[in-house]
Amino acid sequence: MTETNDLRRLKALAKRYARANRIAQHQALDLIAGELGFSNWVTLISASKKGWQADTEQMARVEAFVMSPLPAATILKGDSEAMNRRFAYLEQAEHGMIGDHTYRLQEILGDVIIAGEGWSIRVSENPGAIPIVETYTNPEADCPVLDPEFRQKALKVARDRAVRVRAEISTDWPRRSTKPDLSGVVRHPLGRGKSAVWYCLHCDGKITGAQIAENLWHCPGCGASPLDIFDTAFWSDDEGESFLPVNANEAVGQDKPDFEIVDGRPKLDLTEEKIILLIRTALLDDASNISERLGALLAEISTDDENGVWIELEVDLWPQDKDPVQALAVSKLLGLDAEMISSSSTIPFAWPGLGEIASNTSEYTRMMLDAYAQHGGLPDRKAKE
Repeated sequence: MTETNDLRRLKALAKRYARANRIAQHQALDLIAGELGFSNWVTLISASKKGWQADTEQMARVEAFVMSPLPAATILKGDSEAMNRRFAYLEQAEHGMIGDHTYRLQEILGDVIIAGEGWSIRVSENPGAIPIVETYTNPEADCPVLDPEFRQKALKVARDRAVRVRAEISTDWPRRSTKPDLSGVVRHPLGRGKSAVWYCLHCDGKITGAQIAENLWHCPGCGASPLDIFDTAFWSDDEGESFLPVNANEAVGQDKPDFEIVDGRPKLDLTEEKIILLIRTALLDDASNISERLGALLAEISTDDENGVWIELEVDLWPQDKDPVQALAVSKLLGLDAEMISSSSTIPFAWPGLGEIASNTSEYTRMMLDAYAQHGGLPDRKAKE
């Protein structure tokens, strides 16, 4: 495998997967490595330096994986249904019992997740991260993870597995990546040199070699992954001289709570931006021609503190006698009183009536350009053509 070909292809596939599933790039890289039989991306890189290459069948498997509709992002966030599908897909998922309750235990992207009916606990690969306990049931419902005794037992199962996972990761790395020398110098596990001082690209923190090695190369301050850790602050004008040292007490979970309980149920946060997005989309539903679609896109939409929404439409693009039925229906569903306003302002193109007779945007654009050309109003480059 060469850096310029296969590795670059795998990185591009990981980037696509990360964007599609809304996960971090380093998590997608680890997933890609897992599909190729490696414990993580660092292990894959080490193997490639020793001559390992992916064959045609392996590359095809990775490409199929990237195109898979599996919702990785919801799994990482603790969605119970998505997590159950993931566990069903992975044969190596372990099953067990805590009292009368069953659980599934699985390593995903270096994190350890233990989950049961209506709950999950995630212990991060990062030793300094706080375990996240998520629930998916109503607060009134009987959820075993809310019982302190049950929760501690489940946390112990997950933490014990996390210790093994971190040990396996450390074993794959060079010895000097996990044990500083007498001067505090450590070697980056991704081959980015060696130093006694390291810098976090994510939070601009300055980290000692002992700190970063002890925290498994995650930033002790913000938790950034090894991909964000460098031996020089090349992005800083003063090469990191102004960066503040990460507090030693922040490393490896010191002075932090034992866990954090969060409600994993999806919550609707109707901000003004989201309301405007829904109203504008409804206006596009109401639009029946190019002019009205332009009017929907250019409409001024705002909300007030009294559950009102104001929709201002350009008269030259939207007929004054046409009610936006879908936009009004959406406003009602959101509990908002809609107020329609007509205005006359600057339209993007002359002859807005062309949009009423064009069948599509391409035809409208051609008609609009022809009209400008007839009046000598095209830019010079168009006139020359």
